[in-house]
Amino acid sequence: MQLTFYLIKTYLNIMSDLYQKKEEFLFKNQIDRLNSKIKGEQTRRIIGIVSGKGGVGKTVVTANLGLALNKLEGDVTVVDADITASNLGLHLGTYSFPVTLQDVLNRKSRISKATYVTSTGFMVIPSSISVGSIHADVSKLKNTLKKLSGIVLVDSPPGLDKESLKTVNACKEIIVVATPDMPAMTNAMKTIQIAKKMKKDVLGIVVNRYNNDGYELSPDEIEILCGVPTLCKIPEDPEMRKSLFVRSPIINYNIYSKATIEFHKLAARLVSKDYHPPKFLSIKRFLGRFKK
Repeated sequence: MQLTFYLIKTYLNIMSDLYQKKEEFLFKNQIDRLNSKIKGEQTRRIIGIVSGKGGVGKTVVTANLGLALNKLEGDVTVVDADITASNLGLHLGTYSFPVTLQDVLNRKSRISKATYVTSTGFMVIPSSISVGSIHADVSKLKNTLKKLSGIVLVDSPPGLDKESLKTVNACKEIIVVATPDMPAMTNAMKTIQIAKKMKKDVLGIVVNRYNNDGYELSPDEIEILCGVPTLCKIPEDPEMRKSLFVRSPIINYNIYSKATIEFHKLAARLVSKDYHPPKFLSIKRFLGRFKK
């Protein structure tokens, strides 16, 4: 009996030591990988925010995701690569910039001159909304983005025309934005297939304006159709329209809104961090109605 107890105790001690060494190895390996990423260009992530069609809220997602990521990482640049129909600046409350992305692509200025720190905290490289500035050499976008550091979000033109594909080609990772209806998902499927053929890492799809009312595609159906994971579902939120009217990202306009919480979850997922929503959300949302 004593011998059996001794053998069991010895076995458990050996397994405990092995498990501890394994944990120490995994932890050390993660630290080594993190340190290697901190050195040089490996810290840069160029993520294209794309859509197969217009009107799905791609720019709204880009602006709010940029702000959410900046709160987590602190080194985020949002690039408005929609040369012919730019409006990222309008979402941030500004429409006029002395130097824009078009000037950089046409070699009239340096990238540093076209980079601005927004009132929301992150950096932005805008495009001009002027009709006279809709022409730019988008083929130079890839080399231009390589000069940036940290997390770079690229607001791509919608659709699958030549300019859109050049923007996709300039990015390393892709997030597709679509609404949960068949026309939007059909175009999203095409976008994902083309991005994969271009050897891009398609992170997944953001379902925007989600109602969960039975008259739209479910997350499971979307994943089956598109062959990529659903990163998050941004709900149809009345607060979103209000934030657009006052030209402020909803993350700043209403910190407790349902859409705000989902954007924070998405940002945390992209950088492999935990996010815990504020406590007593229902009460805070109710009280927030009386402050406006």
